Amino acid sequence: MTRRSSAHERRVRYLRAAVLTALAACSTPAPALEVKAIDARVTDHRYHVQFEAVLAAPVEHVTRVLTDYAGYASLDPRIRESRVIGTTDTGQAVLRTRIRACAGLFCRTVLRTEQVAHADGRLVAEIMPGSSDVRQGIARTQWRGEGQQTRVWYQADFEPGFWVPDIVARHYAATSLRESVVQLFENVEAGAREQ
Repeated sequence: MTRRSSAHERRVRYLRAAVLTALAACSTPAPALEVKAIDARVTDHRYHVQFEAVLAAPVEHVTRVLTDYAGYASLDPRIRESRVIGTTDTGQAVLRTRIRACAGLFCRTVLRTEQVAHADGRLVAEIMPGSSDVRQGIARTQWRGEGQQTRVWYQADFEPGFWVPDIVARHYAATSLRESVVQLFENVEAGAREQ
């Protein structure tokens, strides 16, 4: 190979890299999750979160992700296992999840069994206390299409059935809850956009 052809190949590689960089800079990035409101707090050992966001994914794809109960472990890294273990007499799914919950240095594996009611654009998951590490709890998720996007509302209230140190509840739990809910819906959006 001559010195001249080697220089030519370097110029071609440089031009290719420059063109790819220019194309990447000119392309419009895909819109991402837009958090409209979030509130998380702990009061008298009861946890509450309220969340609203717009997901950059069509409603039918978001619906598929939210109703794939066995796939919840792929949406939240805290969920180690998620499976449907049966149905109630009224036809609601019974979902069991195993969660590794951490706030600050305090971590615990939490078993949760819920009955999940699904209607058009709505999920209501209610804790079954006898087979859960949660004394009581309910989570409501609603969503509706807005063009090629989906607006989601999520509200959860629960009370652990185990001791949580006060310092953890006061200083870390609300922040951890906020972060986990945002991450959950970022992953819902990503899963919906892959379909």
